[in-house]
Amino acid sequence: MSSTSQYISVPLDKNAHCYAEEFAAEQATPEKGKQVYLNTLAVYAVHSYLKCLGIETDLTGSDSWHPGLRALLNVADLVLPNVGKLECRPVLPGERTLKIPLEVTQDGLGYVAVEFHDSLNSVQLLGFAPTMTSDEPPEEPDLEQLQSLVTLIETIHMVNLRQWLEGIFKQNWQAPELVLAGNSKRTLNFKSIQINNSTSRAKVMTLAGHPLVLVVQLTPKNTEEINIRLRLYPGNNVSYLPQDLQIILFDQAGTACMEAQTRSTNDCIQLEFGCQLGEKFSINVILKKTSLTEKFVI
Repeated sequence: MSSTSQYISVPLDKNAHCYAEEFAAEQATPEKGKQVYLNTLAVYAVHSYLKCLGIETDLTGSDSWHPGLRALLNVADLVLPNVGKLECRPVLPGERTLKIPLEVTQDGLGYVAVEFHDSLNSVQLLGFAPTMTSDEPPEEPDLEQLQSLVTLIETIHMVNLRQWLEGIFKQNWQAPELVLAGNSKRTLNFKSIQINNSTSRAKVMTLAGHPLVLVVQLTPKNTEEINIRLRLYPGNNVSYLPQDLQIILFDQAGTACMEAQTRSTNDCIQLEFGCQLGEKFSINVILKKTSLTEKFVI
């Protein structure tokens, strides 16, 4: 990273040290006790930072808060309900890379580098490294190449489609059958595209005073690729979508790569494409001078 102005300093209060001392005292050796002490402070620091931003965490539901798991493994994870798991990895003075233990799985959101100094009254959050989907052991990111914490926050607020395949959904994404239940034509339209192994969810939105329903359907093609179908329907009991409504697909580089637009009597528009696990994409729904953006990660 180019400037320390990008770092976030987080104070460690009495509660943080009480937890760290308690968990460290349970360990069989001083070396393991030190590891657990620093891991606990790192997790607590990230928890405190996210709490200040209004982002929910489940501190006690994390592996790092489980007595047996922290005794057996090098765990420093923090659970974010309905979002995923974040690894909070300690960085000691003089280290140039982020150390990632072999037992850390790559199905989480990524890694936050937490730097310690001689005084343990505070730590610095150096940045974020997103998870790279691979069968190989995780690489140790160079601290100079970490992404900013802004990227972390954006990742947290993305819709994690991989969790849908595990049956985990945020509350504002509902079963399409429930959202479309008031209109038999749209329900039949949706049922016509259903596939046996697909997973679908719908979100209600309003754009320029027009009620809309966005339906996202995922169909695994193989272990690495997912077919994605996005459909926009009119909401409530409206028969047609507004004229000149656009939906534009952007890849993870921010390049527009696909779009659809309504004419005068469209009751649905759609985009269909494939994505690899780990990819990000976003959509803009545009009408007149107003727009809505949804960001997704597989």
